[in-house]
Amino acid sequence: MTLVLFFVTLSSCEDFLEEVPTDQLTAEADLTSREYGEPLTIGAYRMLSAWTGGARDWGNVLPNTLEFPTGGAYTGEPHAQFDKYSTNQVTGNLLDNFNNQWSNWYAGVQDANLALELLPNVDLPEAELAQYQGEARALRAFYYFCIVRYWGDAVLITEPLENVNQAEMPRTSLKQIYDEVIIPDLEFALGVVPAGKSDNGRVTQDVVRAILADVYLTVSGYPYQEVETDPQRDWCREGLWSMQDYPVNSASSTAFLRKAKVLLDELYGTYSLGTYDDLHDPAMNNLGEAIFQVQYSSDPGFNNGIVQPSLPLLTKISKSDENGSFVPAEHYYNSYAPNDKRIMERQMFFTWDTNIDDVTDTVRFSPPHLFKYYDEAAVKSVNGSGLNWSHYRYADILLMLTEVNWALNESPSEIEKGINEVRARAGLAPLSGVTLKDILSERAWELVFENKMLWDQRRTRKCIVYGDGQISSIQNFIGHQPQIFNFAFTSQHLLSPIPGDEMINNGVIQQNFGYLPVQTSGSNGE
Repeated sequence: MTLVLFFVTLSSCEDFLEEVPTDQLTAEADLTSREYGEPLTIGAYRMLSAWTGGARDWGNVLPNTLEFPTGGAYTGEPHAQFDKYSTNQVTGNLLDNFNNQWSNWYAGVQDANLALELLPNVDLPEAELAQYQGEARALRAFYYFCIVRYWGDAVLITEPLENVNQAEMPRTSLKQIYDEVIIPDLEFALGVVPAGKSDNGRVTQDVVRAILADVYLTVSGYPYQEVETDPQRDWCREGLWSMQDYPVNSASSTAFLRKAKVLLDELYGTYSLGTYDDLHDPAMNNLGEAIFQVQYSSDPGFNNGIVQPSLPLLTKISKSDENGSFVPAEHYYNSYAPNDKRIMERQMFFTWDTNIDDVTDTVRFSPPHLFKYYDEAAVKSVNGSGLNWSHYRYADILLMLTEVNWALNESPSEIEKGINEVRARAGLAPLSGVTLKDILSERAWELVFENKMLWDQRRTRKCIVYGDGQISSIQNFIGHQPQIFNFAFTSQHLLSPIPGDEMINNGVIQQNFGYLPVQTSGSNGE
């Protein structure tokens, strides 16, 4: 298969986004001059911008696909396909909800693999070569981290593909992918990428620390820890999942938690929490509490696609589409305490705006919609949004640190410091005697619709239960029935379906337990 490499310049953040294809490029291309080192590396960033892309239908955007399965999202817009999630009708053929995620993340893997193949041939100083390799390996690890959390066992590709037939292969154990790619890639990157903060979306040590801490926290839980009990079993295809105790009481779990703590302690105190306005202000891109962000621009073709889906459906408050498809369910919003600053008008949510044609006309709507993605310049014009998407920000680090300290049974002051900084910004009283319910609740409220809850559910195998002005309890994932779903979760729902396109194109790949379509060609994927 011929590979296309996109070269970019880096004179500014917007230039960093401006991908200009020069020609079709194979791994045999002659790119040995030093000037090619930077563009080859930037190629590995290309697919990050697809995070807020679409899934074939109006208002059906990819961030929806990571919120709908949790039970905390709702939309009445039929194009978004929420009804399939709430009635247990999800398959790998559901529009491009899964096809696009698979192709986007694997395209990112392929871009990183191509960079890693070609960079050693470029005439670069040793330290510069190591830095570029570290960036590419960190990004490859991040793409694979997304892949294995979504689908479990996955196709493992660590070299550029030259033809499509090379991609036809069975799945590799998720544990092997963590052990042989994700963790080594990030550990290598930590020692060679630039120190400190990232001010332009490029990978630095702080970015690697955030991702790697998340990886360590994840493999201290599920599904890694269950696979580790018997790596030879076909966990994903047979749906054998049953463990639900958290934290996991194993030597490897504790070791991973201690590694995560080192990284999180290094990040602690190096950032500060600003205001909630910072979250939707493009002027704060890569500043404040931002650690790792997808770089967007208001220029055509490089926009953050989440702004319009976050607006109330067809209310005439914007010159652009108002999809009303990226909306926390009303019971999610109602679980915030009444005095929580995050639900006060135009903090993280809003319930009114002005008519785009008549600013004296106030438009009110219910339920409340997300204000954290309200880029006013984009909402009130026909321009796209240059608001960055945050994969990691400091509040997430503080809450991960709380969870790690809690799981390691550290002192109360160590456990409480992170979560109480988050609560202080929200105007809430500090907690003492922090529990797992407190941690998962605070993550739900602070990181609402940042595509974190699905991963939290799967790695802890716990779900929050929404109450009026509170999260009333947590329940085991298996057996939990979300308030607006007509079924209870089973072991099937700990993974997502392999996409229909991949089932057709890869004749040996096998489907996850309980999902359609199933493989009709090949044998057992061996």
